[in-house]
Amino acid sequence: MSTEVLSNLVITGVHSVSAMFSPQGKKARRTDRPRWAVLIKYEGETVYTANGKRLLSDANHIVILPKGCSYEWECTRPGHYFVIEFESKLTHGEPLCFPMRNSEKILDTFRELERKRNLKHPLVEQESIRDTYGVILMLAQAQSERYTPTEKQRQIAPALEYISQNYHKRITNDQLAALTGLSTVYFRKLFTETVGESPIVCAHRLRITKAKEMLKSDYGTLGDIARSLGYASLYDFSRDFKKHTGHPPSRYEGEQKGKP
Repeated sequence: MSTEVLSNLVITGVHSVSAMFSPQGKKARRTDRPRWAVLIKYEGETVYTANGKRLLSDANHIVILPKGCSYEWECTRPGHYFVIEFESKLTHGEPLCFPMRNSEKILDTFRELERKRNLKHPLVEQESIRDTYGVILMLAQAQSERYTPTEKQRQIAPALEYISQNYHKRITNDQLAALTGLSTVYFRKLFTETVGESPIVCAHRLRITKAKEMLKSDYGTLGDIARSLGYASLYDFSRDFKKHTGHPPSRYEGEQKGKP
């Protein structure tokens, strides 16, 4: 759930980057937080409570306090912490906690960002947004690494990797099965059970997804897009796109770009 929230986060500005200290026993209640914050308590310990859940904040647990959330906090062991407060339209109802085995890299990012802001470093606002995204990405990656792939996911991983890089080519079940070392029949069954769709449907879906991304941009003509996606002709592209979406690419392009 935490990574899903962060994947939708668009940072529009950084309000402040501060190093602070909390004495033991200090506590407070916060209602409807006005902006986002990411906090690393590199000394001591603080406990956050929201919706009946207790979240630990210390050197190995980094906390994100979303805009719109309400919570209580209490410093259970005194110490310093860094906090980045930033702006985003996205809201979320409760704090998030990210266990980190090694938070030194994130702590270094906080320190360097505070230094640049204190010195009014050129392009500091742009760098502040970039570095805050960097911290968020590190937290999301650490969260993802906690979930070990199942044996089935490991078995079909070479096929998924091949599809992601070759969706614009003709792909067969035999090709994909050979990459995994499984029989074609068993591979197709395993892939469908694990992913929720057959290998070929997965490849077609990715191709259409890429087509939609291209049609939203100024990538080129419909013919250019068709060739980039590996279609033999614009007719083949239009037919396939309509089959999967219900309307031709020209109509989709017009809707996305506001064309009459």
